[in-house]
Amino acid sequence: MKLLCAADLHLGRRPSRLHDQVTADGLLADALTPEAAWRALVDFALAERVQAVLLAGDLLDDENDFYGTFGDLQAGVERLIAGGVSVLAVSGNHDVTVLARLVKLVPDLRLLGEGGMWEVATVTHGDINVHVAGWSYPSSVVTHSPVPLVTEALSGLAPARVGGLLHCDRDQPTSHHAPVSSSELAAAPVDAWVLGHVHKPDFGAAPAHGGSARLSGYLGSISAADPGEEGPRGAWLLELTDDALTARHVPLAGLRYETLSVDVGELTSAADLETTVVTAVTGFVRALVDREPVGVVPLRAAAVRLRLVGRSGLRAELASRLRSHDPREVMVHVNGVHAFVHDVRLEALPAIDLAAVAKGRDPLALAARKLLLLDDASDPAHAALVDAARRELQATAAGKYYTALLGSGLPAIALSDDAVADRLRQAALTLIDAMAGS
Repeated sequence: MKLLCAADLHLGRRPSRLHDQVTADGLLADALTPEAAWRALVDFALAERVQAVLLAGDLLDDENDFYGTFGDLQAGVERLIAGGVSVLAVSGNHDVTVLARLVKLVPDLRLLGEGGMWEVATVTHGDINVHVAGWSYPSSVVTHSPVPLVTEALSGLAPARVGGLLHCDRDQPTSHHAPVSSSELAAAPVDAWVLGHVHKPDFGAAPAHGGSARLSGYLGSISAADPGEEGPRGAWLLELTDDALTARHVPLAGLRYETLSVDVGELTSAADLETTVVTAVTGFVRALVDREPVGVVPLRAAAVRLRLVGRSGLRAELASRLRSHDPREVMVHVNGVHAFVHDVRLEALPAIDLAAVAKGRDPLALAARKLLLLDDASDPAHAALVDAARRELQATAAGKYYTALLGSGLPAIALSDDAVADRLRQAALTLIDAMAGS
């Protein structure tokens, strides 16, 4: 038996930080949207002759986008059903009510567990049966775990393997999106937990109740929406025999977000930066293409976060060069792939001994100590520095200047520990460049 599992389609969402030429060349609608990935999933399911497609929530991105997503969802489901493939789904926090309305017009899409009550459907192929237990959100905010009630829903059924279809927030006890724990998932009488909500995939083998191995984890988003969703995106193909249960990832998205680190320490002239960047991006994307699995959606666009690292005496010159020659303007074509840079970070360290300089008592030494501290997350002072900087940034964003200018504070920005540390790191490097070069 074959089951194709996917989550977080987010039909209606558009990927961010794309190069203008990608849109101009018509790639966006053709190959890079969630709708394109959904069409690819349907194609793959029919080609592989799977018995069922399981969808773990957030099929739609917006509760108010009924009209914009209806046609794509309907067409895909109808193709699957015509090919003998069952379609089972649960709702997530993004599509609580709209999915229930959609299935009234697409009745072949079976919504399991509507209203927050576990529901079981059985998929049969030859001598193999699989019970699929699904739970859907009764509202967009759910503060309790639904897992304890799955055992009761499965009681009295004929012996068979069990798949759990659930959109949830694992190991986040204060979450408003169905918080569950790894321990309760492991203790439940379920052979494979197919989870949605977190867009980074981690589906794989995990211990189960009684010590036997089973499959569990997040499937990840079917297509990438922003630079935070790096790596291949797609679905998971589960194959069941009488004595085995295996899974493999199936890339279905034509767009990849990736990070590329380029060492600029060997550059003898800042004028060589452009050729270094283009050569590095070309080689990096060519390697991605060479590693793509055969028989799935080909890579069509690669959005690269460029990190310029190493140790260089040209840091100030490189910073100036980046202002006049922005790598985000480049488009590189590699074996049919549109490759571009969406973000650039000059992270190369000055060509000085920071540890030695940090021993001094002047402002340069203070900046060097702060920079070294930012790279040592194990030091308690690191957290204190980041927390203090976060408070300052929040106060500045909500300050009188912006309130008077805009009528309110600045729009909210990501102030995670990593984001704050990165801002501090860039400020420290700029100060060190200025002081060391003076």
